[in-house]
Amino acid sequence: MRAEHDGMLVVRAELCDRLDSLQRATAGMDVRDFAKAIGPIRTMAAAYGLIPLVCLADAFERAMRSQPRGCPAALYLDRMRDAIGCERSDDDAGTIMLASISVRLSA
Repeated sequence: MRAEHDGMLVVRAELCDRLDSLQRATAGMDVRDFAKAIGPIRTMAAAYGLIPLVCLADAFERAMRSQPRGCPAALYLDRMRDAIGCERSDDDAGTIMLASISVRLSA
C-alpha cells in the first residue's frame, strides 16, 4: 500500500512539472500546439485514473478550440493543478471541478 501511495506521489509530481512547463509556454503557443501539449497530460492522467484531471484537460482543449482568445487559460490551469492533488478520482469530482470553472466564468 505504501509503495502505491509513493508511486502516485511521483506521478502527481510529474504531472505538476508538465503543467508548470505548459503554463510557462502558454504565451508563445498557438491553439494547435497548446492542444498537443495538453494531450500527454491527459493521457498520463487517464493511465493513472485521475479522472478529474482528464475531464478538465478535455474541457480546456474544447474551450481553447472554440474561443482561443477568450479562453481563460489561467483558470483552467489552476483547476488542473487542483485536480492533480485531488484525492477523489471519480466522475463526480471532475464534474464538481468543471462546475467551479463555470461559476467563475459567469461571475
